[in-house]
Amino acid sequence: MKRYRFDEAVLIEAIQPGLLRQTIIIVIFCVVFVLMASYVSTGIGFFIGIAAGGGWGYWYINDRRETILVRDLLHGRHFTRPSVVDRARKEAWLTTVTAFLRQVIESAKHWDGTERHTIEPLPKDEARRVILKGV
Repeated sequence: MKRYRFDEAVLIEAIQPGLLRQTIIIVIFCVVFVLMASYVSTGIGFFIGIAAGGGWGYWYINDRRETILVRDLLHGRHFTRPSVVDRARKEAWLTTVTAFLRQVIESAKHWDGTERHTIEPLPKDEARRVILKGV
């Protein structure tokens, strides 16, 4: 796991463009709130606001993200779904993906470092055809 950094691998990737926007709004709101609450000492209030906003933003984005990493399974993570059907679908998908991950990890036991393959250059006409076709 550590040698090939499997704990950083993405199992299920989900694109959530609204999540980052919502997190930025939360961080800005937190910074402004703390600044207004400590308007006497704005320097200290700004740093407290950044720390509180950053912590809250990190928690929010980590809690709401749909992307599932291997470390989520290793260290545990609470998943919430809007419906039972969505939860069952996500569990089935996760079960399938973890079965593939197990096979990759089992095969990684036998990798023994770097493997090198020599690729012979193609003749000029064939190389041109491959480049133009994109295959």
